[in-house]
Amino acid sequence: MTLSRTQIAKYVYIGQGGPLSTMPLEILGEKGIVPEAVFVAETTQHPPRLNLLPVRPPRLSGSLADMADRLDLPIIYWQKGCEDEIEAKLKKIAPDLAVMSCFPWRIPEPLLSIPVHGWWNLHPSLLPRYRGPSPLFWQAKAGEDLTGISLHQVESELDSGAIIEQQSVSLLDFQGQALESELAKQGANLIEKSLVAMVQDRLEPQQQSEAKAHYQGFPNVQDRCIELTGSASRAYRFIYLVNAAYPLWFDLDNNRYRVKQALGFDDQKTMKTPFLLDNNQLTIQFEQGVLTVLVEAE
Repeated sequence: MTLSRTQIAKYVYIGQGGPLSTMPLEILGEKGIVPEAVFVAETTQHPPRLNLLPVRPPRLSGSLADMADRLDLPIIYWQKGCEDEIEAKLKKIAPDLAVMSCFPWRIPEPLLSIPVHGWWNLHPSLLPRYRGPSPLFWQAKAGEDLTGISLHQVESELDSGAIIEQQSVSLLDFQGQALESELAKQGANLIEKSLVAMVQDRLEPQQQSEAKAHYQGFPNVQDRCIELTGSASRAYRFIYLVNAAYPLWFDLDNNRYRVKQALGFDDQKTMKTPFLLDNNQLTIQFEQGVLTVLVEAE
């Protein structure tokens, strides 16, 4: 079923940036499934103030604001501490629904109650597993083979709302930004599918199992140190998936080596020494196999 703008719920779109936030808006926009306005998290201005200037500010190419501008959509900048202004804006728009992806802050209760059909959020894991702000990091660190994207209802407790739709994605088939792009494409499909179900009055959200839920916060310094346990291939995949977003390193003989690039691995190989450093190329023995990376000393 293809929806026209007049057939869908009146919704607003809320995010911050990156493929998981910009691509769903772009895909939906290409299909004519556009929101009434786009709310963009603004984290750079201090003290907080709402940007309501009539003059269009400069926007980074590919940013969420740039995507909204290309779709000729109203843009409202949301700064932490300006929730009263945001509440007033939402009430003026009076949306049936709010859809968000990669928004950095908890939504206050007064705002959650404004849209008639509540808020939906895209989360890059198969909830209830890997709740929290950095799910792809923790899934890669754990060596998961399967991830996914969940569209769920927003409640006061982070990532705990009923699941509307989910789609699994293999972590073995996509790496780095290609993974985020695939999750974003699948997320856009989930939003469209759920909007169709809403039109047809057949949405059936499923409550999450708290017994299967776990939450991880932002990775700390030690979380980003690569241990030499497990296989070299698992460490290679971890680096390839997250190193662009999270600086990783090895601690070896009281020296710290910042990982610049994963070069290769051999799970069948063994070395006579724990590691070998040749210029900036580091070869390391894992419990299973050998990993080669490009590093710089810190």
